[in-house]
Amino acid sequence: MFFELNLFRRFILRDLAKNKTRTCLTLVGIALGVSVLIAISLANHTALLKFKETVDLVSGKANLEIRSTAGPFMDENTLSDLSWLGSVGGKYMPMIQQTVAVADKNEELVQIIGIDMLGDPDFKSYSEESSGSNNFLDLFSSKSVLVGERLANTLHLSKGSPVKLLINDQTETFVVSDIMSGEGLGGVYSGNLVVGDLNVVQRALRAEGKISQIEVIVPENLLEQTQFQLRQELAPNIVIDRPSQRGEQVEKMTRSFKYNLIALTFIALMVGMFLIYNTMTISIIRRRPEIGTMRALGVTRLQIMMLFCIESLWFGVVGTSIGLLMGVAMSQGALKAIAGTFQHFYFQTPMESVAMAPMTLALAFCLGVVLTLVASIPPVIEATGVAPAEATRRASYESKIDRLSPWLSLLGVICFGGAVVASGQQPVYNFPVFGYVSALSAIIGAALVMPLALRFLLPLLGSLCRKIFGFEGLFAARSLHGTLGRTSVAVASLMIGIAMMVSLGIMIGSFRETVMVWIDQTLQADLWLESSARAAGSRFGKFDQSLMPVIKSVPSVVAVDAFVDTPIEYKGEQTNLGAGDLDVTEKYGHLKFTSGEPTKTVLARMGHDSAIVSESFAIRKGVAQGDSLTLQTPSGDHTVKVEGVYYNYASDLGYIVIPRAVFKELYHEDRVSNCAIYLAPGADPYAVRAEIQKRLAKVGLFSIRTTSELRKEAIKIFDRTFAITYALHTIAIAVSMLAVMNALFALALESRREFGILRYMGASKKQIQSVVLTEAGILGVLGNLSGLALGFVLSLLLIFVINKQSFGWTVQFAVPYDFLIESSILVLLTSVLSGIVPARFAAKTVAPQVVREE
Repeated sequence: MFFELNLFRRFILRDLAKNKTRTCLTLVGIALGVSVLIAISLANHTALLKFKETVDLVSGKANLEIRSTAGPFMDENTLSDLSWLGSVGGKYMPMIQQTVAVADKNEELVQIIGIDMLGDPDFKSYSEESSGSNNFLDLFSSKSVLVGERLANTLHLSKGSPVKLLINDQTETFVVSDIMSGEGLGGVYSGNLVVGDLNVVQRALRAEGKISQIEVIVPENLLEQTQFQLRQELAPNIVIDRPSQRGEQVEKMTRSFKYNLIALTFIALMVGMFLIYNTMTISIIRRRPEIGTMRALGVTRLQIMMLFCIESLWFGVVGTSIGLLMGVAMSQGALKAIAGTFQHFYFQTPMESVAMAPMTLALAFCLGVVLTLVASIPPVIEATGVAPAEATRRASYESKIDRLSPWLSLLGVICFGGAVVASGQQPVYNFPVFGYVSALSAIIGAALVMPLALRFLLPLLGSLCRKIFGFEGLFAARSLHGTLGRTSVAVASLMIGIAMMVSLGIMIGSFRETVMVWIDQTLQADLWLESSARAAGSRFGKFDQSLMPVIKSVPSVVAVDAFVDTPIEYKGEQTNLGAGDLDVTEKYGHLKFTSGEPTKTVLARMGHDSAIVSESFAIRKGVAQGDSLTLQTPSGDHTVKVEGVYYNYASDLGYIVIPRAVFKELYHEDRVSNCAIYLAPGADPYAVRAEIQKRLAKVGLFSIRTTSELRKEAIKIFDRTFAITYALHTIAIAVSMLAVMNALFALALESRREFGILRYMGASKKQIQSVVLTEAGILGVLGNLSGLALGFVLSLLLIFVINKQSFGWTVQFAVPYDFLIESSILVLLTSVLSGIVPARFAAKTVAPQVVREE
C-alpha cells in the first residue's frame, strides 16, 4: 500500500502540480458543468418548496382539505353538509384567499386570506399568530386586518396604519390591527399577506357567500373512512384530499418545465465529460514512456489502473466540490430567472431566497464524481494496455484511433438509427423521455463519427490553409491530423457546445416567431381592457359586465368581446376554462384552428353544449375534434362537444372555451376578466382609450392597452421565460472553449520536438505562435461546421418532439440566420483567442534543450 501511495505522489500529484494550467482548466470545466446543475436544481427545489410550505402553513393541523374543481371558489352552503363531522371528532374551518396587488406598487403582490376568527382553537395557524393585540374584536370591523411581518417592513406599516390594496377594479383601504410574526400563518407567502375575518375579506373580494376551501381535522384512525363519506355526500365538483396532495398536483403541473431545464444542464455536464476524457487521454499519452518503464520494472496493470483511477477521482472530487460552491452562489440568480415563469404560468408564491437541499447537493456531488470516473474509463483502459515495447512509439495511440475510426463511425451510424427510432415514440407521463434519448443518441453518434470525418477533412483543410496561411497553415493542419484522437475529442466538445447553442437558438427563435405571428393573427382588436389588479399580476382580477354598455357607447367603438377565464380541474389536472362572446369573435376575431377551417366556420357550429379547446389541452388529454368533454361546474356536470382545436400559446395548461352565456348559466358569474374592444376603421385608438378612461374613472381602476403595447408585453414575458436557457448555452460554450484550450496545450506540449527543430531551422517565435493560433482556428471552424449540422438536427427534435410532447404546442420552424452567423463568428474568434496562451507557451520552446532530450 505504501508503494502505491508513494507512486501516486511521485507519478500523479507531481505531474498535476507541474502542469497547473491544464489541471486548472479541467477543474474549472468540471465545476462549471456541476454548478449549472446545482443552480437549476436548487432553484426548482425552492420554487416547489415555497408552494408546499404555503399549503402546509395555511392548512395548519388540518389533515383533509375540501375545495372545488370548478374554479377558485365554492358556495359556503357546503358547510351545512359537514355538521355530522362533530360526531366523529372532526372539526372544520372555512377560508377564502386570493392574490391581489398593493396599490401604487404594482409589482408587489400579496395574498389576502379570510378566516373565521372565532373558529376552533385547534386551527392554531389561524387564530393565534397575532403578536398580542389587545383589540381582537377590531378584526370583526369592516376594514381591520392583520398583516405579515415582511409586508409591514416593506410598506413601513405599524398598528393603526392604512394599507391600500388593488382588488379587482377597486382600491380597498384597510387598517392594520396588528403585525403577525413570521411563524405559523404569518410565514405564508414569506410574510407577504393580509389576514382578515372571513366576512370582511368576502366583501372586499366581492365574493359574498363564497369560500376557497375548507380545512378539516379528523382523527387519523378515521381519516380514510371520513374522506370516503365526504366524497359520497358532497357534490361531484368538490374534491377532498390531504393538503399535501396539492403540492403533488403542482409538482406534476410544473414537471415538464423543471425537467426540461435539468435536461439542458446535462449538456454542459456532457461537455465537461469530454474535457475530463481529453485531460486523462493527454496525461496518459504524454506519460506512455514512463508507464512502459514502470511496466518493465514490474508494476502491474492493476496498479497502473488504480493510479489513473485515483487521478480521475481526484479531478472528480475537487472539481465537483468547486462546482457545488459555485452552484450555490449561482442558485439565487437561477431562482430569479425562473421565478417569473413559475409565478406567471403556475402559482404566484413569492420566491426570494434559495432553500438549501442537502439531498440535491449530495446527489449532484455523486453524479459529478461518477460522470468524471465514467469519462476516464477509455483512457484508463488505454493506460493498462501499454506494453514496454509499444510505449516508445509516440504515435501508437493515434494510429490505433486511426485504425478504429471506421468501427467508431459504424457505431455512430447505429446511434443515429436509434435516434430516429426513439424520436417516434410516445411520451411517458407527458414527459418526452424518448425525445431526450433521441437527442443523446444523436450527440453520441456525431462524436463517434468525428475521427473518420476528420481523417478526410483535415488533409483538405491542409491544402486550403497552405494557400491562405502558407507553411504555418499546412503544419497546423498536419499536426492536428497526426493527433487524430485528441483533435476529435476537442472538436466533439466544441461541437456539442455549439450544437446546444444552435438548437436552442433555432428553437427559441422559431417559438418567438410563432408566438409573434399568432399574436398578430389573433389579436385583431384595437384596445384591451382589464382591471388594474389583473394588470398588476393578479390572475383573478375581474370587473362587472355592467360596464360593457358604457364602453360600447363610446364613439368609434363598434364591438366589445368580453372574456372570462377561471382555473379548473379536469380529470384531476389543472387547466383553464374560458368563456367569451363568440358571436363577436366570429365576426371580428381570427382564431387559427389546427384543422385549417376559418374562424367563422367553426364558431358557427358553437351552441349551448359546444366548446373549442386549445392545442396544448388537446395533446395533453388526447382530445380531438368531435370528442365530448364532461365539465364539473357549480350547477352540476355539463357535457360539451369539441367543435375545434385552436392554436394558443398563453398557457401550457390549456384552455377549454365555451360561450359566455353558458358560463354565466353554469357558474352564476356575471363578471369578466378582460375585454377586446374593436374600433371603426380609421379611429384613433389613443383618443378612444382616453375617452373610455374618462368614462370609467369614477367606476373603478382599469388598464387599457393598445395591441402594440400588448404585443410588447408578450415579448417581454417570452424573453423572461427563456432567459435561463441563454445562460445555460453560454456556460456550455465556455466549457467547450476550455476543452479547446486544453487540447491546444497538449498539442503544443507534444509538438515541442517539432517546434525545437523548426527553431533550429530558422523559424521565429511569431511563426510558432501562428501555427498554434491556426490550429485553434481550424478547431473553431470544424467545431462550428459540425455544431451547426448537429444543432439543426437537435433543433428538429426540440421543436417537433420534445417541446410538443412537453407543452403541447406546435412551433413553426424558422431559422434565425442573423443569430447563427453572429454566434458562429463569435465562437470562431473565441476559439482563436483560446489559443493565445498555448501559443505563447509553444513559442517559449528552448530548441537545444528539446532536441537534447530527444
